[in-house]
Amino acid sequence: MDMLPPPSVIERRMDDQSVLAHRALNADVARMHEDLARFYREQLIAVLKA
Repeated sequence: MDMLPPPSVIERRMDDQSVLAHRALNADVARMHEDLARFYREQLIAVLKA
């Protein structure tokens, strides 16, 4: 099993990526940050289900 960080850390990373997506200067960079936020959201769900 992979070792995931605590939920508070994952939530912070997810929030940071969302802010960076809104501040991005172009659509490709915004999409990258949105994808990372989605990835962290999936991790958060996995940690909460465990």
